[in-house]
Amino acid sequence: MISSVLFISSAVSLAAAAPHFGHGFSNSLPVSNSSTCSGITYINRGLVAYGTVAADARDKFGDTLGGFGSAAAPDVSSFKLAKNGSIQGTLFATPDRGWNTEGSIDYQARVHKFELSFNPTFDSIANGTENLSLDYQDTTLLFKGDQPTTGLDADYTIPASDGFPVLPAGKTSGNGTVPTLDQEGLVLLRDGSYWISDEYGPYIYHFTREGQMTVAIRPPQSLVPYTDGELAFTSGNPPVGSDLDEADDPDSGRANNHGFEGLAISTDERFLTVQLQEAAVQDGGTHATRQNNTRQLTYDVTFRNHPRLVSEYIVQQPGIFDPEEDKNPRATSISDIHYLSPHQFFTMTRDSGHGRGSGSNTPSTYRHIDIVSRRDATNILDQEGPAAISVAPNGYLLPDIVVEDYCPFIDFNNATDLARFNLHNGGTPYATELNEKWESIAIIPVPYGAEGFGEKEFYVVSISDNDFITQNGYYDFGRKQYADASGEVVSTQVLVWQAHLPNYVPRI
Repeated sequence: MISSVLFISSAVSLAAAAPHFGHGFSNSLPVSNSSTCSGITYINRGLVAYGTVAADARDKFGDTLGGFGSAAAPDVSSFKLAKNGSIQGTLFATPDRGWNTEGSIDYQARVHKFELSFNPTFDSIANGTENLSLDYQDTTLLFKGDQPTTGLDADYTIPASDGFPVLPAGKTSGNGTVPTLDQEGLVLLRDGSYWISDEYGPYIYHFTREGQMTVAIRPPQSLVPYTDGELAFTSGNPPVGSDLDEADDPDSGRANNHGFEGLAISTDERFLTVQLQEAAVQDGGTHATRQNNTRQLTYDVTFRNHPRLVSEYIVQQPGIFDPEEDKNPRATSISDIHYLSPHQFFTMTRDSGHGRGSGSNTPSTYRHIDIVSRRDATNILDQEGPAAISVAPNGYLLPDIVVEDYCPFIDFNNATDLARFNLHNGGTPYATELNEKWESIAIIPVPYGAEGFGEKEFYVVSISDNDFITQNGYYDFGRKQYADASGEVVSTQVLVWQAHLPNYVPRI
């Protein structure tokens, strides 16, 4: 059950004081706060870089370059310390289903390539000057065979064939019925190919570096959406301009628009972990005050064409008080996860409806990158079967299930951090207000010679999802123009922290 205070397990300690440093650490590095999770102490050294991408930027196909904060993955081997002291390297990011604040559109799924460059600092930035740039380089479109994918609502299906399960699909005007994707998680593999998690299925897909779908992983029946005994992949987002009604949530499985929001892979690329944004419908997923028992699944993908589900755990999201809501406490949602060790993960956890782009300027209550540990949690995989199961009927967790330890860590809303970059949580001026949606985590080692270099020192990068909100937007390969009905212009924001992660080994 969630309570009106943040759920913190007995395995956690959160402190602002610096712990004793072991061999190889520099006592001169600052400490914003530390968190001990299942015996492992992590140190947040604070925000070190900030930058933006214009809301009306466009990709090489003429479409608005928006929404790509949905998921990000660095090419870790590319990051170097430049002669001017900046950190430079390649980062890949994927937008979700395209501009969708007024309905879904026929937007082909894609992966963007960027050059990330930043000059990290522990000092304040004069006049809020940006010390980070994210320069667009290229885009790869995603296909299944000769069929382009689409972001249209998944009102249709493609029958199982050629090793693929039944796929969520949308009906386009020019290409017929094609696979739908609402990408929310991205993993870049050493061979240049990708794993991508999606909200419609919720499924996990593998794509080659050229953008060709090779594998689709369908999760257990407990997570696949069913209404009246039939598959119901729709997410309640009819096409722009349509007179169709929004579909209700399914009877079981993932709730509408609450699919596989987080995706992470182990250092050896053998184990792929995915997590629902909020609880499944049968676990309270349609109740804002009781949808905090989310499911985290891990697959052995040693053989990509034969993925094997090996574990399923429950992560209990924190409950927060939202001053704009009548019913409290509210359950927070996860927006991404990142592998730290076989038992521990970063989890991006946040509220919604607060911040730039939300239509509200009231402050956010909770936006964090936290840590979860499943070392002592209950693996519920053996309870799965041919029908959906509930582990939290009506949102109340069964008493015999032990959830993962939950440990608060990096706070996006830290006023001291934000003030150093002339940013703020809620209120005015609008231009320097922190965006509402933060949905990606990328980790980059601090290179030798950089300020702040030390053993197990890393940069933690997050990119906001601006929902393609602009007054000068384009889609359909630049052929159609739009102005978001909100009247707002929401640039994409990028934040970078430095952190000491003692048990993390990057994939290089």
